Amino acid sequence: MGDVAEAVGVSKTTISRYLHGEYAYMSSETKAKIEQVINELGYRPNRMAQGLKATVSHLVGVSIADVGNPFSSLLIKGIQEECRERDVQLLVSDSNNSPEFERANIESLLDAQVDGLIVNTVGNNDAWLSEFHGRKNRKPVVMLDRIMTPLTYDSVASDNAGAVQSMLDHLVSRGFTYIVFVTRPGKGISTRTTRRIAFEKYLHAHAVEGDVLVYDSGARDLGTGIGRLLADHDGEKICLFANNEESMRDILEATSDRTRGGIGICAFADEQWAKYSGFGITCLDQNPVLMGRTAARKLFSRVYDGAKGPCSVDELPTRLCVFASTLI
Repeated sequence: MGDVAEAVGVSKTTISRYLHGEYAYMSSETKAKIEQVINELGYRPNRMAQGLKATVSHLVGVSIADVGNPFSSLLIKGIQEECRERDVQLLVSDSNNSPEFERANIESLLDAQVDGLIVNTVGNNDAWLSEFHGRKNRKPVVMLDRIMTPLTYDSVASDNAGAVQSMLDHLVSRGFTYIVFVTRPGKGISTRTTRRIAFEKYLHAHAVEGDVLVYDSGARDLGTGIGRLLADHDGEKICLFANNEESMRDILEATSDRTRGGIGICAFADEQWAKYSGFGITCLDQNPVLMGRTAARKLFSRVYDGAKGPCSVDELPTRLCVFASTLI
């Protein structure tokens, strides 16, 4: 900053004002000269150093449950788009589905002087997150996709119950008589629990049979369970309803082309992924980019715009995309 100030012939305070967008007491000639010198010298401000002197750092942190999940990458994409529009830098940490890593991520992001946090929790970490909420020095937090109950932080999620109902209405209209909800264990993970409860309530209230197939050791274990259910319900019109893209992938790996040709398949999944999977898989598109953008806006409203009041949850609608897999 000193080199830029010397080259322009102004004080470091003037350079600092320029970098923070404070142009009220600066001539257009000075502003243009500063921009020219910054470009010539290749100067880039140190965000960390700025954060030590300023009340805000213009850094936000994100802890993602599993950055390798395609859904998660789209959440990050949405957050990043909103950050660019607000000139906010984004720091991302992967929890690798570990509560321990998630706790370490959050502490590390706080050490980096972030202004706030977006947490896509791994689940089974509610006690620690509740304790964190009570800290005097905590930063604003928005929970993304997976949320805590009772509501402790501002949150953004899909309308999971409404989505399950819309998919099941479609399957019933297509004449499916036996529907299987396929999921990994849901303890401590709000999305899986909410979807399973909605599925079971629907079966109880409508003239359609079904079951929940929980598996935990990969496609081989899942293939055994699917084979058993197909044998028990031979002659019925069956559909496998995957909880997410991970379970959808496991179903495809666990079943043969011949098996898939005789049953329906659907999932919570991104339309662009599902459309080109085999013959096209009917899906519930959650628009994760919009979810990420919405979470970032909620966080910015607290951190930078002075929003007050109790925490709230935004439930975003999903979109039913029908392809060949349920048109049998």
